[in-house]
Amino acid sequence: MKNLLFILTLFVFFSCNNQSESTEGSGDAPATVESAEMTAPEYNLEKTSLTWTAFKTPEKVGVSGTFDDITLNGNQFSIDATSVNSGDGIRDPKLVQFFFEKMSNTTISGSYGAPEGSKIPITISMNGVEKSFDFDYEVNDTATLVSGTIDIVSDFSGNAALEAINEACNELHAGKTWTDVDINIVSMK
Repeated sequence: MKNLLFILTLFVFFSCNNQSESTEGSGDAPATVESAEMTAPEYNLEKTSLTWTAFKTPEKVGVSGTFDDITLNGNQFSIDATSVNSGDGIRDPKLVQFFFEKMSNTTISGSYGAPEGSKIPITISMNGVEKSFDFDYEVNDTATLVSGTIDIVSDFSGNAALEAINEACNELHAGKTWTDVDINIVSMK
């Protein structure tokens, strides 16, 4: 199973190439552009997993899953949201029909930059909205860990999608589908 970042997410939910310009010397010298791709860490999809956790019911019960179709090109990623995989053959078609197909498109894309201390910049494009986040970043002896939270409504204007999945699963969700989604990425060394 190929899994990765975002991305981020959720949705995982995430397409921007972070660039910074710097000039040296006189104002006549040409500007040099340093791409985030050159300084961002590299990840092996075969050793990387992305897990999203969405929440239902007033008790905020977590439902986790991943995506089976993730593409990584340098520091940019693309996720086919219709490849959602929560491990439940009844739930997954509902997520596609009543959530992801209610978005402006079913692709989640984005990029990530170079980590600074315990944070890594992640940009996610979903539902026609692009947003940047500073996710938590940790490296230990066995893996690199990236985690963060997105909000389907306030970050990605996903009101229609959230309302549709809440209505379709109203009884199972006890009338409550939460707007926040946790994203966790683990890349083994």
